[in-house]
Amino acid sequence: MGDNKDIIIGEISNAVTKLLGSSAPAVMRTAGAAASRRLWPDLPTDVPVEQAAQIMHDGVKQLGGFGDLQIIPEGQGEARIEFKRCFFAGMREGSGKPCGEQGICYFGFGLVEETFKRLTGRVVKVELTRRDDSVDTCFEVIRTRSGGRA
Repeated sequence: MGDNKDIIIGEISNAVTKLLGSSAPAVMRTAGAAASRRLWPDLPTDVPVEQAAQIMHDGVKQLGGFGDLQIIPEGQGEARIEFKRCFFAGMREGSGKPCGEQGICYFGFGLVEETFKRLTGRVVKVELTRRDDSVDTCFEVIRTRSGGRA
């Protein structure tokens, strides 16, 4: 088994191969969810959002090279995300897609959605609200999907 980056790249490759023909959001969200299960197989469950935020921050930090993920809990089990220094934000010109619409963004959304669900039991959707290059930060939201809990 390789390091964490090898796992991430492998899951992306597997998902693209298996789901060829599906839209990029579905393929990459699937890969992100799979990576969550492989990277962190033994997460605690039924933790409060505040604890989930810290666990996720520490997990992404340990991956190395992916920037700084801060999750700020808000009411009703929802949260906002500030993701600083994401390496992939600089690739938007080459991909032809803005931040939040690149395949790797959907991978990140799927990773956060699955990890958040596993930690809190809440089924959520992550979306980019805006990117501010002056502070090198993507601002995202975590919203509970209808149905609420897993």
